[in-house]
Amino acid sequence: MPQSYWDALVDRQLGFSGFSRELHQAIRDTRAAVIGAGGNGAVLDLLVRAGFMRFVIIDGDRVEATNLNRLPFDQQSVGMPKTEAWKRHLLAINPECDIALHTRYIKGDSAAWLREALQGVHLVFLGATDVEANIVAGRLCAQAGIRMIVGPASSGSLIVSTFRHDDGLTVEKMGCFGTEGTPLEDIDYPALREIYARALTFPGRKKNLEEETWNAVLQGRMPARSCGFFVRLTNAAMAFEAVKNVAEMHGLPLKNTRVTAMPLVQIFDPWTGGAYVFDAASARVGVPDPISGEICWKEHPL
Repeated sequence: MPQSYWDALVDRQLGFSGFSRELHQAIRDTRAAVIGAGGNGAVLDLLVRAGFMRFVIIDGDRVEATNLNRLPFDQQSVGMPKTEAWKRHLLAINPECDIALHTRYIKGDSAAWLREALQGVHLVFLGATDVEANIVAGRLCAQAGIRMIVGPASSGSLIVSTFRHDDGLTVEKMGCFGTEGTPLEDIDYPALREIYARALTFPGRKKNLEEETWNAVLQGRMPARSCGFFVRLTNAAMAFEAVKNVAEMHGLPLKNTRVTAMPLVQIFDPWTGGAYVFDAASARVGVPDPISGEICWKEHPL
């Protein structure tokens, strides 16, 4: 019989290729920070069930009724700070979890407190939809060398990648914002909204939204679209990407797979059933061979 909730949670993961006891212990010891506890933040539900139990949760929002289509909460959670609702949910699954909450928004002047909040963090999940929060958090993670997993759940597809931050690639460079040399508090964030939306584009994304909706979201006139189908796909990819990163950071073998690192992005389009890799730097599309894992690349105009 398992001797703790954590033992029970990971018991049936043992035996999958590469999922060793050493890997599970490394997962247990990993401190994960989730920035933006909405759709992308729902990765928390899968992380705790996979054996992660040390969390930092950052979000200034409260739970709304519209959140219930993709978050594992109920009507009693509506009106609660998302951070508090997540803490209650995680402890209901594993009461041994260590959870730090920061119920506040990330702004251009947030560097001091956010840097402190990220002390001791090994992995960051960037789930904010706001360009300001993404740039600020992305820069601090790059400066601290903290790996950051991204996966915009509003894409209508499974999409995930990792910023390793050991190769000079950052959110600002990949987004072509031109802000790298500007102090965070001096950046004109509203002017970057459309650039940010375009930076999240990949082959096939635009067709997932009606044109009028796409333009409204692009211009900031409408909140990003989201629902449980696509959120769960991305959450699952982000959680597995976390497992791969933990294995790599600890020098542990994880067979038959590898970390998907920027500028590569792993994508699955549920509309067509197509799975591919997108090189965000060269705009090439690669289709992996399911047997060898080798990728066949071709040019693809966005």
